[in-house]
Amino acid sequence: MNIRNQNITRLLTDFYQKPVAQVSSELVFSIVTIIVFAAFAIRPTLLTMSDLIKEMNDKETLNQALTQKVASLSSAQAQYANIQDQLTVLDQAIPPAPKLGEAVAIIEKLASEDKLLIKSMHTNEVPREDSTATGSAEKTRVSKPVTVTVEGDYPTIRKFVTDLQSVRRAFVIDSVVFSISDEHGAKTLNAVITVNMQYFGNSL
Repeated sequence: MNIRNQNITRLLTDFYQKPVAQVSSELVFSIVTIIVFAAFAIRPTLLTMSDLIKEMNDKETLNQALTQKVASLSSAQAQYANIQDQLTVLDQAIPPAPKLGEAVAIIEKLASEDKLLIKSMHTNEVPREDSTATGSAEKTRVSKPVTVTVEGDYPTIRKFVTDLQSVRRAFVIDSVVFSISDEHGAKTLNAVITVNMQYFGNSL
């Protein structure tokens, strides 16, 4: 056994003393060194590539969202074009400003067509036409009462009230109060009509 151990020891000693063994050790060490340095050198590149891939994915998601928004805007624009004429009618029915003068003109015109005498017309507050200028306040539907006192017979007054409710401008009849007056021995029928004109104005 001792002779065998001595032979193995001598063979190993001869092997490591040969240039091939030394070269192999140096080669292994060089390869390990290259792998370590390569790992440190490649890591920033891999991180940069990862960031670029993430950025590209984010931009792709954003691009898809923008595409959907553009499609939605195109659809909304087409729908707006279809109802644009109806919006004009809506602005005439409930205008974006009080337009008190226009409302009074409509009432006077209807009374004239019905051959009805307007004895008086008044409102507690005259809204400013610039009070609905575009601002930060949200626009809401506003109703301003106008009190109209007319004189005539019952069928004519009733037709006048019906005509007020039928015009394109939105008028809401709150009340109609009848009374009989005696002037110089002649009795006449009077009616006090409270007409609410509608418009959109600022809530503040």
